[in-house]
Amino acid sequence: MAAAATSTSRRLLTLAAGVFFLAVCLLQAAEGTRYTVGGADGWRVPPPEAKDRYYSDWASNFTFYVDDSIEFVYKNDSAVIRVSKAGYYHCNESTPDAPPPPPPRDGTTLFVLDAPGPAYFASADQARCAMGERLMLDVLAAAAAAPGPWAPSPGPSAQHHHSAAATAAPSSVVILALAAAGRFV
Repeated sequence: MAAAATSTSRRLLTLAAGVFFLAVCLLQAAEGTRYTVGGADGWRVPPPEAKDRYYSDWASNFTFYVDDSIEFVYKNDSAVIRVSKAGYYHCNESTPDAPPPPPPRDGTTLFVLDAPGPAYFASADQARCAMGERLMLDVLAAAAAAPGPWAPSPGPSAQHHHSAAATAAPSSVVILALAAAGRFV
């Protein structure tokens, strides 16, 4: 009788561990990818000869989706703000009564890309924005979940490339968690 109770307890514990693993994986799969703007160089005024393409060249290496985030890491710089299209192109995103930009400092600013379409960012210092410290991204709707193992693989034209580390699709996670739970029961 005690052996049967121990066996049942082990099965319940294994099942609970599998459910916990599944929940953690699903939460991780729901989060987007985090990108550091400018890579190792961070957020800075680009070289004068590259001011019009510096950050667009950086962004062209990635595909951005809703729920991804972008982190601006800066040293001795002003804050980063999200701006309108006009604010991006004219570096004038402020009102006449706006206070001057904060003094330069080290810091980080994180933005979550929460809607599809263009997203514009610029230095809060209009002079630095005019020197090329600004970023425009094209954000795509959330990436579709990968098909389950039983679905046929799509042709090359239907595939998309997510440039950062791959995230497990929820259906794959469910299968893995159930397989793991079944293995130990």
